[in-house]
Amino acid sequence: MDKMLDLAGIGIGPFNLSLAAVSEKNKFLKTHFFDEKLLFQWHSEIIFPDSDMQTAFLKDLVTGVDPTSPYSFLNYLVQNGLFHSFMNTNRNVVTRKEFELYCQWVAQQMPEKLSFNSKIETLHYDGKFFTIENKGKKFKTKNICIGTGINPKIPAFTAPYISKTFFHAKSAFLETLNTHNKSIVIIGGGQTGVEVFRNILKEKWGCAESVTLVSSRPNLEPLDESAFTNEYFSPNYAEDFFTINIELKKQIVNYQKLSSDGNTPAYLQNLYNELYYAQNVVNSQINFKILPYRRLESVNNTNSYYELCLSNHFTQKKERLNADIVILCTGFENSIPKFINSIKHYIHFDESDCFQVNKDFSIQWEGSVNNKIFVQNFSRYEHGIFEPQTSLMAWRSAVITNAISQKTIYQINNFAPNFLSYESV
Repeated sequence: MDKMLDLAGIGIGPFNLSLAAVSEKNKFLKTHFFDEKLLFQWHSEIIFPDSDMQTAFLKDLVTGVDPTSPYSFLNYLVQNGLFHSFMNTNRNVVTRKEFELYCQWVAQQMPEKLSFNSKIETLHYDGKFFTIENKGKKFKTKNICIGTGINPKIPAFTAPYISKTFFHAKSAFLETLNTHNKSIVIIGGGQTGVEVFRNILKEKWGCAESVTLVSSRPNLEPLDESAFTNEYFSPNYAEDFFTINIELKKQIVNYQKLSSDGNTPAYLQNLYNELYYAQNVVNSQINFKILPYRRLESVNNTNSYYELCLSNHFTQKKERLNADIVILCTGFENSIPKFINSIKHYIHFDESDCFQVNKDFSIQWEGSVNNKIFVQNFSRYEHGIFEPQTSLMAWRSAVITNAISQKTIYQINNFAPNFLSYESV
């Protein structure tokens, strides 16, 4: 049995990497984080040269609660000799590739706290401690934090067709894609779908015959990144939001969808300009279409091509498309990891079989109050629209660090008031 831990983190994506960095401020905490990947990677399959973050670079792993941390993005720039050149770019956001490189650099600074190539195989609880096991090694821990990330969301009726010519964008199939003289249909008009569409037009994978982007949305909806909307991504709003009833929370989060899940406005403008040039100036070799208000209803594999049946919610008619290759950009979803099954009977779930999450991001369960299970990105309808985003990850890590430490390591509510006030007057 290895040493006793105060916290074992399962999964090393940006959220648990942030927690590893932020929790280091309490020098007495013993923490360790595990991930089955060989190294830190963050949606590498769908990182393109033109893929930008949708949050400012100051909303990094730590700066929101500790700008003096050695794990800040600014320190990454300084330590790698990039500060002055970066400032000359005059950017407020960085590419997703740069963010991944930054996270990889942070991971390299704390090798004693992070174990890659380390899949957690079993989890047990004896009433006092958790025991996790990896490759025969056992670790006892007082608390755990689940940060296992998201998985591709694949419509059930499309699952039988998954192959190298019909796949979700977040898969190895995208890397080996060959679009030369092929007709391509992309299902999904969110940021991933738009980026795949644009890169096919740029002939990243060869010169396609045609490419069609199908979206259920009425348009290529832009991200709402205005100042007042951005108050949704603040600790003050998160505190207020947590206090209201669950049914109202769901209505509000669904209403706020485009503050989190829209397309970057600058990206849409660049795409529009390129489409104008392709259609009206150079007569692009690639035939392209964007079809809003459509939803994929069924698929037929003829062995020569895929026949797609669409419902057009604008004309109220059915339509058919043929495609050599279909790329699903149908989003992502959380799934409760299988290692939880051994303690599932202790855990409180809601009517949708989701964790019921406390204010400190621990879940409600029947275990000892001295042992907590924290979760990251499992609480959009409890804590708010910020949950899947990187905007407040440093603040959330500080909340969890305080809870594990059982004392105030970080000030987590000492912020200037928002301009939008939701409390009774």
